[in-house]
Formats: sequence, C-alpha cells, structure tokens
Amino acid sequence: MQVMFVLRFVTGALLTASAAHHRPDAPHLLLGAVAWWAATVSVYVFNGVSDLCEDRANQSARPLASGRLTESAARRAVAVTALAGLLFGCAAGWEVAESTAVFLALGYAYSAPSIAAKCRSWSASAVTCAAAGATYFAGVAASGSGLTAEAAVFAVVLSLGVGLIAAVAKDLGSTRGDALAGRRTLAVVRGERSARRFCALSGVALTVALTAGAVWVHQLPLEAAAAVFAVGALCVAGRCLPAREERERPRAPYRAWMVTQYAVHLAALAALAWA
Repeated sequence: MQVMFVLRFVTGALLTASAAHHRPDAPHLLLGAVAWWAATVSVYVFNGVSDLCEDRANQSARPLASGRLTESAARRAVAVTALAGLLFGCAAGWEVAESTAVFLALGYAYSAPSIAAKCRSWSASAVTCAAAGATYFAGVAASGSGLTAEAAVFAVVLSLGVGLIAAVAKDLGSTRGDALAGRRTLAVVRGERSARRFCALSGVALTVALTAGAVWVHQLPLEAAAAVFAVGALCVAGRCLPAREERERPRAPYRAWMVTQYAVHLAALAALAWA
C-alpha cells in the first residue's frame, strides 16, 4: 500500500505538470514522495496496532498479528515515521506539509479507538476517499502547477474508487473478527453478498464517470486510464459475483481492485511518456 500511495502522489504531480506544460521541480517531487511514503507507513502501522485483536481472530498474516513485530516497536515506528513525514513535507513545501498533516490526521481518525472510522463502512469510505484525495492534491502541490481538469477528473474518480470499492472489499472474509470487535461494516450488517454487489456496481458507475471525464478532457493519459479502468472494473465485478469466490478466495475482489489501481496509474504515466 505504501507504494500505491507514492504512485498516487507522483501521478498527481506529473499529470498536472504535463497538462500545464510545466516541468516539475525534481528535488521537491522527490522530497514529497519520501514524505508521503513515511506518512503512509505511520498510518498503516498505527492501523495494525489498533487492529491487533481483530487480526488475531481473523488469523491474519500481518507482522503484528503474526508476532513478527512487537507492539512496542510498532508504536515507536508510528511516531518516528510521522515526524519524518512532516519534516520531509516541510522540505518539499508548505502545501505538501499541510497535506501530509491532513493525511496523518485522517489516518489516525480511521483507526483511533475513540473514533475509529473503520468501524462503519460509510465513515471508512469517507476517510479513505479523503486520504486518497489528499495524496493527489499533495502531488499537485509538489508539481509547482495549479490543478488541471485532467488531474482533477483522475483524482476524483480514483479517490472514489478507494472509498467505494477498496474500503468495502477489504472487509470481505473478515466478518467474524469484525463482528467480534463490534464493527458495523457493510459486510457485517448486510452480509458479504450485498457487499460484493455494492463493489461491483460501484466499479461500473466509476467506469462511466471516468469515461465521461476522458471524453470531456480529451487527453491521451486520461483516455488510457479510462480504458484500463474499464477492464479492471470488469475483473473486480467478476471476482465479486461468483459464489465460489465467496468460499475459496474472499479477498479476491480487493486484490483485483489493487491490481486495477496499479494498472490505471501506470497506464496514465505510460501515456504521458508516449505523448
């Protein structure tokens, strides 16, 4: 996931700079990418600490749940990487630093026991969507250019994908531990079959939105991204619907979405290089 967040950051920066016919400042872009990697590590390690009981109930292979990382070491890593993210963000520019602070706040709001947005699908979707959007915005800020229509369409649709697909699909196969922890996710409340249908329909709706945006903007990177997204959304829907997947590979829809995200971002960057 750390790689995916850095890829979002870089894609936001390069899409913006290319559309604005502006060459991004390489040192600022590199510092910003390092800041985002550190902040993402902090957020995800903190999530692992807060999810420890549920992960053990779900027999997760995550480092903390499996015992490969101690809780005390994880808590130290959360603080160190958060500080590193803020320092590198300041070096990349105040707008990047502000976005980093917002991202860290959203990450902790997602997992913190007192508020724990992860406990409900609607709040988990809202927070993860906002965190992805902050990542793209930080990339735009690091590019030194103003937000362009091409970058805006890409960022909005892919951020919504994180909130509507990833945030729901990641809970598939974890309903036992989530229910024991008192979570009210869509998969717990409505059942995994309903959660799968929601992910599949969200993929279709976002495909239509990105395709419409690509037609409106009419730029090769967005058109390439829309074509790849359509194929990926079809794969996600295919992983969601068969009952066999429900029994054998409950996290297949989430993995299909992750592959789709990588493919869409790489397709946009490849189109930028081609153009």
